[in-house]
Amino acid sequence: MYLLNVATQQLEDIHELRPYAILSHALQAGETVYFHQVGTESVRMQPGYEKVETCCEPARQGGLKYIWTDTCCANANNSAAYTETTTLAYTWYQQAHVCYTYLDDVDGSEDSREKHSTFKRSRWFRLTWTLGELSAPKHVLLRERLDNDRNEGRPFECIHRDALEYPERVPCFSIATRMSWARGRTSTKHEDRVYALMGLFGVNLPILYGEGETRTFLKLQNEILKTTDDQSIFAWHSAGGASTSSEYHSSGLLADTSKCFADCGNIQQIPYDQWSRYCAEHFCSKNAAYPQLDILPSCRGVQATLPVRQRGLGGGLDALLACARGPAVWNGSEYVADLNKADPIYIRLRKSHHGYERVDKDHLESVRINDFQKFSLRGIHICASRSLLDVPAYQKWFVDWFL
Repeated sequence: MYLLNVATQQLEDIHELRPYAILSHALQAGETVYFHQVGTESVRMQPGYEKVETCCEPARQGGLKYIWTDTCCANANNSAAYTETTTLAYTWYQQAHVCYTYLDDVDGSEDSREKHSTFKRSRWFRLTWTLGELSAPKHVLLRERLDNDRNEGRPFECIHRDALEYPERVPCFSIATRMSWARGRTSTKHEDRVYALMGLFGVNLPILYGEGETRTFLKLQNEILKTTDDQSIFAWHSAGGASTSSEYHSSGLLADTSKCFADCGNIQQIPYDQWSRYCAEHFCSKNAAYPQLDILPSCRGVQATLPVRQRGLGGGLDALLACARGPAVWNGSEYVADLNKADPIYIRLRKSHHGYERVDKDHLESVRINDFQKFSLRGIHICASRSLLDVPAYQKWFVDWFL
């Protein structure tokens, strides 16, 4: 890890963790990486370098000898170094003593609390990468002001207050909730909309450009599924917005983009132990006593034992997930749903040649906790993605897990 010495303005290759400040910013027009120019007079003439100098001064006053910033400390011309920066960026922001945020499009003389202030309209709040830069550090300074209420007002309205006040609790929120924090954020490269989310879920992906957002996002969800039993990863709906049509359309088991979780900020997970006891009490059947969710090591999907109810005469099912829409309750180790105040989520399934496939209607559906008639535990197979159903059998070995 390279750090910039604030006194010498030279890069140092640091192998042991030392206190440092970190800079978060949005690239300006013409701004680029000047890793190989650091320490020369010419670097001071580069667009955006004034941000580095602006960051060095408060770091020095705060007793810090080093800062990290992507434009100085990351070698974008070296693929291995660039991959390391991309995959470890969230960790580096977590480990920083303080994060200085440079908002070049904000008028420092105005009241940032005003509804239409330049602060609330800053493009920094619309970038996918800055989501992790906002939530990971212990302290964030915005325009030389420590903002302890980082979730007040429009820029932070979709992020839970506790995630900003207690960054160590970010992994304790449901997958659907964390996905929703990316709402309205963009990036220059489509794949970066996915790579920027890796730190929120503690997973890493190979950094490959050209695959597109959808394929990369499927890979992300595949990696997340290896680390958790949180079924809120399936609590999404199509990103097309509310539909007035009564028709349902086929969809994959996993979402195509984080936009599918845009209004899922209040989807909470139900811990397996609690859900298992509840299912055993209310949904127990002759063939199944407890819920299960097993990921099959192929492109075919998941084998699940879920509470389901028959829908119509065509063999369709409504399947309850172990997550619910309602307020987040901190139980000392994670944020969960209160089943007395939340409505469990269900997804719609229809019979196919390969088991069941998910169908979607552009909105997420829930059921009242006291309206569980006709639900019972049942083992079913849910296809991973409709796009894979027509892949010839001899090609299926190309597809690992859901891809």
